[in-house]
Amino acid sequence: MHLVITSASGNILSADAFARITIMTEDGQITVLPGHEPLLSAIRPGILSVEYYVGWKIHTGEYATGGGVLNISHEVCTIVADVVVAEDTLTDLEYIESQKKEAEAMMNSYRSENGAAIDPKKLVEMEYELLKFTAMHRLGQKFHDNGATGSRK
Repeated sequence: MHLVITSASGNILSADAFARITIMTEDGQITVLPGHEPLLSAIRPGILSVEYYVGWKIHTGEYATGGGVLNISHEVCTIVADVVVAEDTLTDLEYIESQKKEAEAMMNSYRSENGAAIDPKKLVEMEYELLKFTAMHRLGQKFHDNGATGSRK
């Protein structure tokens, strides 16, 4: 089963075969194995983990994602997200942490200023920003805690 991961900035990964994909969807975290039933699902910002083949060797990768779509057919698993960031590119943890704190402060401020007149769509957009930066920070911290060697094999 083919794997394609893409974002607004371009194709991130294409593999002829994969062993496992773990991704956060609107219904919670799921694991996709080859032969998975067809599925179309919205994805939430979070950490995407993949095990894919290059030849006969399994490689692993982890990415922070924004919102998007997961489409599984009999032949291909396609992940399209507004943002897909590889673990080894998350080097400025202070900046990511500051963006996370800013997103959280904006969401809290919006809630307190608007009370019962909250626009659910705007609140979800803010929540997605917070989740995206939270995932980026968690993944970047994990990468750096592992001695910046990452999990790729």
